[in-house]
Formats: sequence, C-alpha cells, structure tokens
Amino acid sequence: MIVNHTKEDISNKEVVSPMVSIFSLFLLLSILLIVSTKYLTKRFDSFEVFILFMFTSYNCQNFFYLLSSPYQRLRVVEEHLPFWSVRLQYGIIFPILLLWVMYALRTEIKLSLKITVCFSWVAGGVLIEKILLLLGVLVSNSESWYPSIDFVLAMIVLVISITFMEILRPLLKKEKVLTDDGDI
Repeated sequence: MIVNHTKEDISNKEVVSPMVSIFSLFLLLSILLIVSTKYLTKRFDSFEVFILFMFTSYNCQNFFYLLSSPYQRLRVVEEHLPFWSVRLQYGIIFPILLLWVMYALRTEIKLSLKITVCFSWVAGGVLIEKILLLLGVLVSNSESWYPSIDFVLAMIVLVISITFMEILRPLLKKEKVLTDDGDI
C-alpha cells in the first residue's frame, strides 16, 4: 500500500510536534512551580499564598487578554495545545514566578538584587512571549511586534501585585486571619 503525503500533511506533523513539546514543558514547569509553593510559607502564611496566587493569576491573565482581544496584536493560535499552553503560562507559571519575586522582596537581600529579580521577571515574560511568537504558539496580525507594550504591562502587573501584597498582610492581621509574624 502506497501512501501519498501532501505538503499539508507533512507541515501539520511538523507543527504538532513542537506544540506537544511546548505544552509538555509548560505542564511540567507548572507542576514543579505548584509544588514549590510550599516553600513560600517561610515568608508568607499559606492563606496569604493562596490569595496572592489568585490575585496574580487573575492579573497576568487579564492583562494578556485585555491587550490581545480587541487589538489582535498578539493572539493564541486557534488550536487546543497552544491555547492550553498559554493558559498554563499566564494562569500558573507567571503568577507563581511572581510569588517568588514577592518572596525575594520580603527577604533581607540588597535592594539592587531585589530590583534585578523584579526586572528579570518582567524581561523574562517578554522573552517568553517572543519565543512563543517565533514558535507559532502566538500570532501577531500587525507588521511588527512591539515588546515595549508587553514590558510596560508586565511592570504594571508587578507594581499592582506588590502593592496588593503590602496591603494584604495588614488587612489580614486587622481581620484576625493572621495572628503572628512567624519568620517574617
């Protein structure tokens, strides 16, 4: 039996393989990051980690979809694996990494190192978007992609999340959800 493969069949196989690899990588990274959240309790209460995760996850997803939906500047390829890869990226990976940035901000490290950690989160997010754009998970309908827009939005998410973190602890103490500081 001779099977004739068209160019379209071959190109679909080439596209599926990287998409499966990207999804698998993001799923593995998500699982590792979820497991790592138990170590955040050295600086945060477990309830505080939960609330901060929900807040940062909402912010990361909201800013991506806020920007991509009306302008079609960056959008997800309309297939299942890219869709779920981006959901993992903005719903789990970026928010938990942001929690680790907040963890670093609560430690006694130098201010310059804290700024470097914050900048690394912002720049890393933009770099990941560029890589996903090159790999075909994200698509841009414009002639060129301007990472400065994503850079500014990531900084806004960072500032809002840090502000929320600073407001949350006193509020939880006032409401008697948190009673002692522990190691904080």
